[in-house]
Amino acid sequence: MKVILIMVQSINGKVRLINDKNQVWSSPEDKEHFSNLTKEIGIVIMGRKTFDEIGKPLKNRLNIVLTGEPEKFEKLEKKYTGSLYFTDEKPESLLNRLENEGYQTVALIGGPTINALFLEKNLIDEIYLTIEPVIIEGDLSLFSYVQGIHKFKLNEVSSLNNDAIILKYQKATKVGISE
Repeated sequence: MKVILIMVQSINGKVRLINDKNQVWSSPEDKEHFSNLTKEIGIVIMGRKTFDEIGKPLKNRLNIVLTGEPEKFEKLEKKYTGSLYFTDEKPESLLNRLENEGYQTVALIGGPTINALFLEKNLIDEIYLTIEPVIIEGDLSLFSYVQGIHKFKLNEVSSLNNDAIILKYQKATKVGISE
């Protein structure tokens, strides 16, 4: 099962504003890139706080929300039957189950706690990171809660628009060795 982390951050390394979490600071091109890529993959995994910020399931994708209390969301899950699931499964068992159901790739879309959880279990294969040309008063970074060193290799840099770029990384095969 391939796991692709898809995130956007400011040039000062933040992924969310402190005071107004719903204020738009990423470009329309990034939103289109995110939408197209996650629809192509077909399944997104996120944490409960990320889901709360989005406010509803992303259309035309299977939405899986990791939470410590999935039973609290049974009514909401029934409202969006077939497109929204809440679970407290561990990442490895979730990915195994999805692979057994025929999925080959998932998009991991945050937040930092969930990103760190997958990273520390060595489950992230690729990272698509948009860098937007803004500096924001943010409270979270891409991996706010990571411990240790996790190496990735830069595969591609592409322009998203005149000012923003996408960095594509792949998990390094040998930890601690520069390639």
